[in-house]
Amino acid sequence: MRVLAEGLAAENRRVLSDWRATLLLRQATLSLPAEQRRWEHMPTSIGEVHPILKRLAKKGDLEPLPKLSHLYLVTLPYARTEEVEESEVLMELNPFATISHQSAMVFHQMTDELPKEIHATIPDEGSGGMLPPGTKPEDWDGLALIRGRVVDKIFNHPVWWHRLSGGRIFGAKEYSPRGYPVRVTTPERTLLDGLLQPEWCGGFESVLKAWADYKDLIDLESIVRYVNIFNVGILRQRVGFILEELGLSNPAIRDWPKKAKRGGSSKLLGSAPFAPTFSERWKLSINAPIGVLHEGAG
Repeated sequence: MRVLAEGLAAENRRVLSDWRATLLLRQATLSLPAEQRRWEHMPTSIGEVHPILKRLAKKGDLEPLPKLSHLYLVTLPYARTEEVEESEVLMELNPFATISHQSAMVFHQMTDELPKEIHATIPDEGSGGMLPPGTKPEDWDGLALIRGRVVDKIFNHPVWWHRLSGGRIFGAKEYSPRGYPVRVTTPERTLLDGLLQPEWCGGFESVLKAWADYKDLIDLESIVRYVNIFNVGILRQRVGFILEELGLSNPAIRDWPKKAKRGGSSKLLGSAPFAPTFSERWKLSINAPIGVLHEGAG
């Protein structure tokens, strides 16, 4: 069907879900005169497009993705030039997911590692106040919002799903490096997640290296805003210490040492035991090697 092909080609899409096909047909219904359409009525449910997708698959324009129901590879000529990215499949499978942790580090070119796992953050219930990437509220008028799905693997890559409550869903943005939008944690949120969950980000040394390599691009105002939203004292101490080691400062950060407190969790790396090296300014046990923060400095 030409309207689907044109809509997919406009964003260079190589993966099509039943819900996105429904939206494309609804948009075409509103924009095309009836005599130019090969269908009569605007779809009012996602199930109505299933027969159309099956016909296109039989024709060879689409190819069902194995073990991922109602998801298709686009096999039109424009879509045959590049490999399909797991991130595009992820967004169609669960449009409320956010690429996060080590996967976000790879996306933002903060690491040279190429992990086999895919890390995605999803709301612990519902949509988390988000819309599927590339859609607007009016696209869903009269149509039930799709439910996100979870799977164990995408193209044989294990998927780690990290569920967050609504208050922790922030610091994400849609990016379109290949034409279609994907939702990814921002660089600043990614760096903070690395300090909170280094085990999901390639380990603590990899996280510190990301901070060091990305230091000239860090938006300090975003760091301050996100740290304040988290409102976790030990995170503020860790971030403040690392930023000072990197030679970065901000008026708001200068006041953070006044809030620093000693305690059982006052360690740079939470999972490691206390070390005698101590930052009095940040009330923080420096219990992990930090040399990577200074490599290449000067």
